[in-house]
Amino acid sequence: MNYKAIISSAMLAMVVTGCNSNGKEGASENLGLNRTNQNNYENPMNVSDTRQNVNNMQNNDNGVNDMRVSDDISNRVEALKDVKSAKVIVTDHHAYVAAVLTDDSGAKDVSNDLKHRVADAVRGADPSVDKVHVSTNPDFVQRMEGYSNDIQNGKPVAGFADEFKELVHRVFPSSR
Repeated sequence: MNYKAIISSAMLAMVVTGCNSNGKEGASENLGLNRTNQNNYENPMNVSDTRQNVNNMQNNDNGVNDMRVSDDISNRVEALKDVKSAKVIVTDHHAYVAAVLTDDSGAKDVSNDLKHRVADAVRGADPSVDKVHVSTNPDFVQRMEGYSNDIQNGKPVAGFADEFKELVHRVFPSSR
C-alpha cells in the first residue's frame, strides 16, 4: 500500500507542477504561435534582415528587370530620315536604341546631331525617359532584335537580364 501512496503523490506533484504558470506573460507569443493579432503579414515572425544592402539590391539593377519594348518609340525613331529601322527597349528611365541607318555606310559612330534627334523622338513618345543610348553596332542591333522578340513573345526577362546588362555595359561603357 505504501507503494501506491508514493506513486499517487508523485503523479499529483507532476500534475500540479505541470499546470502551474511560469509567471511570464505572453510567453507563447515568442514562439510565433499566436498569430491572430499580428498585422505584419509580409513578415509574420517580425524578423529583420541585418545584412547590409539587402534591401537596396533591388535598386542596383538600374531597372533592367523591368524591361519593355516600345513600338511607339521605335516608329518615331524610324520616322527620322536617316534611320531605316530601330528597336527600342526601355528600362526604368533609360532607353536603348539599336538603329540601322539609311546610308548603309557601316559607320560605328552615330553623329551627335542624329543622337540628339533620336533622343528628342524618344522623349517625345515617353517623357519618363531620362537617358537615351543610341548605337548602330551590328552586333548590338542583332541582339536587341532578339531581346525585343523575346519580350514581345512573353519570355521572362529574368532569363536574359544579366546578358542584356553586360551588352549595355560593353556597348555603352559610360552608362555604368
